[in-house]
Amino acid sequence: MLHAAWQNFIRASTSAAAGPADATEPRGFAYVPDLRVAEFVGSDVRRFLQGYLTCDALALPGDRFQAAAVCNLKGRVVVNGWVTAPDAERVRFVVHASLLDGLESMLRIYLRFSRTRLVDRRDDCLVFAGWGADAPGMPIDARRRLLLAEDLGAAETAWANQPHRSAEAWDDELIMAGLPLVSAPTSDQFLPQMLDLPALGAVDFAKGCYLGQEIVARAQHRGQVKRHLMRLHWRGPARPAPGDTLVDTNGRGRAIVLQSARRGDAASAGVALAVVQDETTYPLDCAGTAFGPLD
Repeated sequence: MLHAAWQNFIRASTSAAAGPADATEPRGFAYVPDLRVAEFVGSDVRRFLQGYLTCDALALPGDRFQAAAVCNLKGRVVVNGWVTAPDAERVRFVVHASLLDGLESMLRIYLRFSRTRLVDRRDDCLVFAGWGADAPGMPIDARRRLLLAEDLGAAETAWANQPHRSAEAWDDELIMAGLPLVSAPTSDQFLPQMLDLPALGAVDFAKGCYLGQEIVARAQHRGQVKRHLMRLHWRGPARPAPGDTLVDTNGRGRAIVLQSARRGDAASAGVALAVVQDETTYPLDCAGTAFGPLD
């Protein structure tokens, strides 16, 4: 398996990156084991995905990644990430590894009635993230890129020519850019607006129907969403985990952590991305770790 081969390469390499993020680094290239690829293949793949992706599946690019999500019937985000279409009969969706099985389970019944199949690429495609000038791969925005490597040689070549960073440094990049990534502990909880996905171009309000579309559109036009994405700083005994609930001084739950990263050499401090109730007062707390607004 490609992932096992890559792990053997990393163990043998003296340049493998590890440790907390360094916010001062302008460039980086990281292997991100928490990102995996679900590949949709078939003659009607774009038409099929048009009924499930929040973005316009009929207009997917092949030279860059498009932010996208899949919602449930209640308009809550089941999975989000980045999609690209290498050709007319393939669409690749880069998502958190913990949600691959859930995505397949959710779409299984619908796939039976289409000419599209879902191929699990978790064991034969490595995902690397790059940021800064000259990073390899295809862009997700002006600064950040993803590289999908389907053989060990391609992965080794890319790794050899880039400044190595840890996966946690990539988490830091996402947090500072306000790019949320849902994982198993936070799936099925948030409307796209709570994750700022419309502002990131992940939701197309003119494309027509998709799963959860009516509720997502209603929330957008009525402006009744009371929770929003926030960047926070934290300090405490442990790195916050996705799904952690943050409480105010009265013990009321006010926020849920999506992602976190330690900063520099400070193992007890860092940044986090969380969905926070409007009109929240700080500090917030989770098991002795204190949180405040970074913005």
